[in-house]
Amino acid sequence: MILSICMMVKNEEANLERCLQSLQPIRDGLDAELIIVDTGSTDNTVGIAKNFTNKIYFHQWDNNFSEMRNISIGYATGKWIFIIDADEQLEDCQPLIDFLRLPKRDKYGSVAITVKNMVDLENNEYSSMIAPRFFKNDGYFRFEGVIHNQPVFKGEALAIPQVYLLHFGYLPTDKELMERKFQRTGTILKSELEKDPKNIYYWTQLSVTYGMHKDFPEAIEYAEKAYSLLPKKRTPKHMFLFSHMALTYQHVKNYEKVEQICREAMTIKEGYLDIYFYYAEAHSMLKRNREAIIYYEKYLDLLDKREQTSKHDVTIIEYSLGCQELAYWNLSVLYAKEKEYDRALYYSKQITNSKYIKNNMVNTIECYLKLDQYVNVRKFYDKWVQEDWKSFFFENLDKIVRQYDRKVHIDVARNFCNVNHQYALLCNLIVEDTDNGYISEKMQQAVEKIRMESLPVYCSDIFYYLLKWHYPLEKIVVNFKEIWLTCAFDFVGKHHDDLCTVIYNYLQKYTCNYRVHEYKLAKTLARCAILLNKLSMDQYKELLDRYVQEGIHYLQIVYSPLILEGTMIYEVKNDEEAFLLYMYKAQIYRTSQPAEYVKCLRQALQVFPVLNSGIEMLLVEIQVTRKTEQNEFDTYKQEIKNRIQQLIDRKKMNEARIILEEYKSIVPNDMESILLESRILIS
Repeated sequence: MILSICMMVKNEEANLERCLQSLQPIRDGLDAELIIVDTGSTDNTVGIAKNFTNKIYFHQWDNNFSEMRNISIGYATGKWIFIIDADEQLEDCQPLIDFLRLPKRDKYGSVAITVKNMVDLENNEYSSMIAPRFFKNDGYFRFEGVIHNQPVFKGEALAIPQVYLLHFGYLPTDKELMERKFQRTGTILKSELEKDPKNIYYWTQLSVTYGMHKDFPEAIEYAEKAYSLLPKKRTPKHMFLFSHMALTYQHVKNYEKVEQICREAMTIKEGYLDIYFYYAEAHSMLKRNREAIIYYEKYLDLLDKREQTSKHDVTIIEYSLGCQELAYWNLSVLYAKEKEYDRALYYSKQITNSKYIKNNMVNTIECYLKLDQYVNVRKFYDKWVQEDWKSFFFENLDKIVRQYDRKVHIDVARNFCNVNHQYALLCNLIVEDTDNGYISEKMQQAVEKIRMESLPVYCSDIFYYLLKWHYPLEKIVVNFKEIWLTCAFDFVGKHHDDLCTVIYNYLQKYTCNYRVHEYKLAKTLARCAILLNKLSMDQYKELLDRYVQEGIHYLQIVYSPLILEGTMIYEVKNDEEAFLLYMYKAQIYRTSQPAEYVKCLRQALQVFPVLNSGIEMLLVEIQVTRKTEQNEFDTYKQEIKNRIQQLIDRKKMNEARIILEEYKSIVPNDMESILLESRILIS
């Protein structure tokens, strides 16, 4: 018998079958036995185990991991022992099979393989360590320690890191399991520390336990306790503590402490992967870009050399082993900040993980544009941008391009005229506007195929070019919510200073044909131009009147006359429509009842104050009109009184009396008319 696979299990029905199936290749490749010690399962764990082995034994759990491990290896008859847990899965075991078939296996006491502790399955994120799991069954091998049991063995250790175990036991998605493990492990460690209060390893593991539970203040407290127990002369023996402290300080964003711990660790011994990674992270967060670049690159160099050596510190869990892509991303960003765009793109091209490709997308686009490499922006799009990334890509591309001059905008547009996305239509319109000065028939046909109501906001410039070249928008903007079109024109207005003029010119040629969507379109356009407030006074007055008229026509189609005549502002859908109701009423009173007209204007202003400028203009206008009328009336009165005076002077009393009576009916209580009447009576 070459190999004994030894396991201890309890209530592992969720994991056990996956684990045992992963062992089949090594069981087929070697003369091997499977030994399972159950410590009190109440689920179907034993039933699953019976499908794979008949060597199942039962022992009561006693809160001592090492004792249970030692019981399991006590049943082993193979020359070598493999220790695996139910929440693990063996992968790529052929190099190990080859080793155990060779005579040279006898010169070693253990074989270490890679253990990947999975923390995010979707993004393949994990921490890792090289851990001894295969041991020579020489009667000396055993485990010590009630928790985080440590193997004790004779002989040299060999690392075969290309063989690995996937460990699923600490996935944060299983909250109940994490809580049970926290309570169990924390209780056992505290009990052991009461017996051995100066045990640096146990204090560190207690800190690890609280850190995994996200209790970082306690995790820091226990880590610093372990640190206080270190001997004055530091040795690599306790490097596991330095690595853990750097990670814990990083969790609480204490980057000065991360830097301090990493610097001390490197004075003890260089070459520890996590130390370089956390040191680089700390420099990056502290805005020391150059230092961060140096240590990220040292980390990558160590990572590359790591695969070429069989010597590893098996006491260290390497949390940064799976962070290569993150390092590439950070280096790309850091080099861009330092304006070294070629180096930034070098590291951008090293990234293959979709998460980091997307995270670095904006940075990649910016670097290509800084180097005028517009074609490469398109190549990046073609190679990496998935269907569900397209909106993200084009939104950010548009945002970045707007920071550059018109030439860059046009060059980018030329490279994206034929993509399968609405952004291609915008690019074609930009190019045709530049090259031809008009919209071709081909583009007009393309416009008609686009569902405008689903157009992303960053494509809103399409409307700008359609307005500019007097494309009949009513053909394509039919079933739409006004808020959508308003948002589109708000976006366009921020990027085109001449939008007011473009809309004004468009409306000069646009006539509504008594259809509701056309009135809605016209009033939306007019309101947009008015609110941009970049028109001349005459243009402003013209568009304000157009807006009110088209708005009232819209209301007359949508609502019953009862609502309009009754000014039922609470029956319309928004403040703008309430404003238009008041303006409808104001128009009725404008010539006949000036006071009511002014009252309606003020009510309109109150419900829709964004049109303050326009209403104030109308109020001033009515005041001027009324003042002009008063001046004219005063002149008229004086002319009549002069006429009466002339008639009296000429002794034409009857004519004077008739005109005076008419005057008094129009202007009663006029003192001068009373004096004139007295003169007539005296005569």
